Amino acid sequence: MIQTITQKFTGSRSTLRAAEHRFIVIALVPTILFYLIVKFYPIFFAFFISMHEWSLFGNVSPFVGLDNYVLLAKDSLFYKVMWNTMYRTFAGTFLGAFCSLIVALILNPIKRGSILLRLIYFLPVMTSVIASATIWKWMLQTRFGLLNQLLSFVGIQPVPWLQSTTWAMPSIIVMGIWGGIGFTVIIYLAGLKGIPKDYYEAAEIDGASSIQLALKITLPLLKPVVSFVLITGVIGGFSGGFQAIYMMTGGGPLDSTRVLALHIYDYAFQRMFMGQASSMSFVLFAIVLILTLVQFKLQRVDWEL
Repeated sequence: MIQTITQKFTGSRSTLRAAEHRFIVIALVPTILFYLIVKFYPIFFAFFISMHEWSLFGNVSPFVGLDNYVLLAKDSLFYKVMWNTMYRTFAGTFLGAFCSLIVALILNPIKRGSILLRLIYFLPVMTSVIASATIWKWMLQTRFGLLNQLLSFVGIQPVPWLQSTTWAMPSIIVMGIWGGIGFTVIIYLAGLKGIPKDYYEAAEIDGASSIQLALKITLPLLKPVVSFVLITGVIGGFSGGFQAIYMMTGGGPLDSTRVLALHIYDYAFQRMFMGQASSMSFVLFAIVLILTLVQFKLQRVDWEL
């Protein structure tokens, strides 16, 4: 009798477990379908288009194999675009991370009015890119821009910020740092709040200075946060920048601000070379994928340490 009851109990548990498994599978189906349709299908379809001389007008698209990738490898403009993209990405990410860290270190000890100060720094993040780009384009105008008007008061000649191949990209980078500094500051502040105060108190008892506290305690313990900020910034830099650059310079002058996202748009919807645009998109996808894997690896190492 006891054996019979045990068998029934075991059977009911296995039935319940099977029902739970079926429920989990059914619950996951919409999410899996969403990712397959919205995430993975465009990736595979972009690779498919990159293998064809694709047309948006429904014409027959002959298979060309790797010809579009060969054209990229031979295109000098593509290398210039990649250089512009890397220049904007790495300069903007590292300078932005440094400036954000300085601001976070200044804001962290402040108690009174700290919420208002954080809101002020976060306002550029809440402002649309189109509005921000329009404001910055007006500020950087050669003749009537606010910045050149201020420079004229100290006897400096107007600088063609957006019309010069020397100053156009730095201007774009500064605008990008201004637009993203608030978000990065919030991340740094969250990391700073997670550092135990006991470490600082013990170091101060031992006679450590403010600089020593920052170098020996703050920065080492912020290493995972800094790694996260840098890697996500680089990923966003490679895949972003289209709206601001399109509004402010259109990729000029002389393609000095043309980045990969703008280049893909130009080939796809201006020149109608969908095959080459898709091949560039797949190159961009490969770069972002590699950087994402590097981020996961670095974060795992940081947390293990």
